[in-house]
Amino acid sequence: MTCGNASRTTSGGTSAETKLGVTDLQTLREALQLLWTVADTFAKRRLLIALFLVATGALLAALTPIALKLLIDRLTAGSLASPTVNPIAAPSAFVFFAPIVSTPIVLVLLYVCGQYLTRLLTELRTFAHGQAEQRVRRHIGRELFEHLVRLPLRFHLERRTGAIGETAEQGIRGYQLLLTHLIYTILPVAVEFIAVGAVLVHFGHASYLAIFAVASVVYVSVFRRGAVRIQEPARTISASHIEAHAVLNDSLLNFETVKYFDAGRIVCSRYDAALGRTESAWRSFYHRRMTNGAAVATIFALSLGTTLVLATRDVLAGTMTAGDFVMLNAYVLRLVQPLEMLGFAVRDIAQGLAFLQKMLELFRETPEIDVRHAAIPAQDSRGTLAGNLVFLNVGFSYRPDRTILRGVSFTVPPGRSVAVVGASGSGKSSLIRLLFRLYEPDTGRILLDGVSISQMSLSMLRQAIAVVPQDTVLFHDSIANNIGFGRDGASMEEIQEAARIANLHDFILAMPDGYDTVVGERGLKLSGGERQRIAIARAVLKRPRVFVFDEATSSLDSRTEREILTNLISVAHQCTTLVIAHRLSTIANADEILVLDDGRIAERGTHQELRDLHGLYAALWQAQHSGPIGNDGRPVRRAEA
Repeated sequence: MTCGNASRTTSGGTSAETKLGVTDLQTLREALQLLWTVADTFAKRRLLIALFLVATGALLAALTPIALKLLIDRLTAGSLASPTVNPIAAPSAFVFFAPIVSTPIVLVLLYVCGQYLTRLLTELRTFAHGQAEQRVRRHIGRELFEHLVRLPLRFHLERRTGAIGETAEQGIRGYQLLLTHLIYTILPVAVEFIAVGAVLVHFGHASYLAIFAVASVVYVSVFRRGAVRIQEPARTISASHIEAHAVLNDSLLNFETVKYFDAGRIVCSRYDAALGRTESAWRSFYHRRMTNGAAVATIFALSLGTTLVLATRDVLAGTMTAGDFVMLNAYVLRLVQPLEMLGFAVRDIAQGLAFLQKMLELFRETPEIDVRHAAIPAQDSRGTLAGNLVFLNVGFSYRPDRTILRGVSFTVPPGRSVAVVGASGSGKSSLIRLLFRLYEPDTGRILLDGVSISQMSLSMLRQAIAVVPQDTVLFHDSIANNIGFGRDGASMEEIQEAARIANLHDFILAMPDGYDTVVGERGLKLSGGERQRIAIARAVLKRPRVFVFDEATSSLDSRTEREILTNLISVAHQCTTLVIAHRLSTIANADEILVLDDGRIAERGTHQELRDLHGLYAALWQAQHSGPIGNDGRPVRRAEA
């Protein structure tokens, strides 16, 4: 179905071709601008060297057949009827060759040297271009990764990681195609056309240029149509490749779930279906490429045949030497082959642009908004933030039809702790996302030490806060590096001290590789409690002014929880602490407890004050100590239980 639609779209309609052409030009311009922006001085110099070598090699390739022509004319002198055209015309002829035409050995050496230098320059340009290409590849990859890191959380939640990775890889391949043909094809073709045209005019064979001109026009027409026709299958290939890679990556990341539900055949079937769509797109691509190649081969055969038939006639008529015949044959190949290369370049560039479009779309995504002239909150005598945190009438919704927070206001003074409890979906975790500016509030403001966080730089804001999430995902790296991720440049002693606070040090030392133990993909070699303790150690190592605990001990047993809570209290007693909790026993000592209900603060006070109110908090406490909790986080009455 995809292929059929592509055929109808590009079946010769002028509007479709125009639309594709405009899109391609815009993509090409955008790609070249990005290329020149990310390329450093090293890459630009290597590219310029490669261009110079390409032009020099093309000029040598165009002039080398002259030596062969002169050699053949000398070797065949007297064996054929004397031509009416002097092989070396008058004074304006290639005077460079005049002193040596009587020495065949020298002509042989010139021809061999021309061939040798042409190939040597090819190797040198490959060397220079390869260095430039790898440097550009590195810089574009880094630029894209930095851009992806700066994109907001909303973007990443709506994309599949595997799809993003494959999009980036395809974009790099698109740039390789683009660079290769811009350097190796377009410039040498232009140089060779000019040089060969000058040689043919000089030797009195300008009439043969008409054959080349007609062939060129036909070539351009065929290649233009071919480039347009492969655009749709090329785009389909790009999309299907990305989809297949996303399915593969998603299935491997969730292999544990696949095992639990014996769903191996299901995910394999999905992956095979995605590969099938990719195969179908490639089949359409290769079919159109084959038909285009057959048309090109036909044009080549007709051009070569016409030229050689006419040249044979001229040789037999005595108006052309055998050397001229050989030179014309060489130039037919020298001109037709570059034309073919140019056409193939246009076709490959069209494919490369199709690959590039997806990556350029990623670059067009708007990154997180950071302020140019950031406000700096007041700091204490040690140069650190005090940590005074204020939520002022904050309202927020992920979608217009679903409000999460409604006018939430509270203050966490420096060195104090505030806990937030409530049913699932009441907006507790949204407070953390807003605090880190992963999302922006719809209404109200959040202040840190008297400055709106929207006026602070993202780096300064996020360095001031450390979070211990409920669901801890680790890097496929050592335990030491996962803990050290909390602060760049931390020493091993500091990492070990953070592990002791998280009640993790002895556990790590008991492992065969100690702190060098690799935790596996997403940390799945460790239990949930062990991963959570690593997250706590990572947060402690950061030395923030604001601690945020989002169900930080939910995966721990009661004994370990008590030990870690004792350690955290000692570490965070001078820091501002915001705790999100379901287990009320973990926040009984908080300076203030907020009870969220339907996005609003329904109750607030200390643990004892809220119990004495006999409201929602008291019911939650009673249920956790003497009864079950429902799916919505609310206590279930005995009759319902």
